[in-house]
Amino acid sequence: MLRHLSLLVGIDLILTVICQSRSFFDMNCPQNKAANLRKCDVFVDSQLDFTDFKQWTSELERAVKISLDVTCSSKGVFFLPWPMKARGLTKLHVKGCILDGFLSESFTPTNLKDELQELSLDNCVITANMKQAIRLLSTPLTQEIDCGQQTLHRSVWRNITYTQMSTNKKDDFETEKLVWNFSFDELLNRLGHRGYRCKYLHLTYLDKSISKSRSKHHFHLMTAYSDFPKLHTFLFPDNGYSTVPQELTDWRKYFPQLKLLDLSDNFITKFNFLGAPSTEKISKSEPLVVDLSRNSVTEIPVDMQDYFTGSVPIIVDLTGNPLRCDCNFLRYKHYVMKVLKRFKQYENLSWITCYSAIMHQKIQLANYRNNNCFKTY
Repeated sequence: MLRHLSLLVGIDLILTVICQSRSFFDMNCPQNKAANLRKCDVFVDSQLDFTDFKQWTSELERAVKISLDVTCSSKGVFFLPWPMKARGLTKLHVKGCILDGFLSESFTPTNLKDELQELSLDNCVITANMKQAIRLLSTPLTQEIDCGQQTLHRSVWRNITYTQMSTNKKDDFETEKLVWNFSFDELLNRLGHRGYRCKYLHLTYLDKSISKSRSKHHFHLMTAYSDFPKLHTFLFPDNGYSTVPQELTDWRKYFPQLKLLDLSDNFITKFNFLGAPSTEKISKSEPLVVDLSRNSVTEIPVDMQDYFTGSVPIIVDLTGNPLRCDCNFLRYKHYVMKVLKRFKQYENLSWITCYSAIMHQKIQLANYRNNNCFKTY
């Protein structure tokens, strides 16, 4: 009798939870029938489970496009397993959330097609189990899990931090052993033998702003096994980098359609963007703008004039760098003057300043003169 009663209570509880989930998303996801769209706006003060949302989308009577905007309070937790697939979901924006369960379905196929076109994770904390993360790196993955959704047009990962889930002492000991035995070289070797590449054929906008925990292998992992043929905007400010990664020096090879590369607010001291040529012949009148504002650049490349004479003009913005008033700066000035003759919309470059140790003041680029320099421009 007790067992039968427990079974009935359990069934009723499950049905109640399902009905509550349905009514919650029905209420927060009004339908625009004319646009065949459901727009969900959800504020999370306690918890939200993406699994419930995915179940709700699977039970909709007709296929519709769905956008999901989730904003969390300071204590809001969003259970969001990668690769974040749900039927009809084309847009996902998440702001200010603690993201739980991020790796929980990494070994489970979703049997759902890629549909997501716009992803934005902004100011979020991803909690992860280190033991699970090491296992993930040490195990062959499916293309679905490895690449994520290759239908993306815009991808934003802004101000993302990571924290390890609390574990018991036994798990801590096992995790420590896994970390010590983990070989990054073995990971790269294994990745080199996969039978596929991640092809982001529609991705035009990528934002990876604000992070102090980027691996030195970040760009190698990003480009060695993935293609970005249409990426034109790449934002990478405030990531603590002191050098320009080789993959960005060789941008023609990895990001051939790039128009804006934002490396502002890092600690870069010198730069080179005249690296390896593209695998395809590319010539366009529209320039690549490289924003190096508020870095630590003191050196101007001797081949600065070549930045404007190649198949793709390169405009380098050095606003807010500790530039000295010397022949190096004069070389940069002559380069800027050529830029402004062709692209007047970048007039702000003429306001860049250098510091004169003799005059103990800053001098604006447009006003700088130096008759003691050999003509190297």
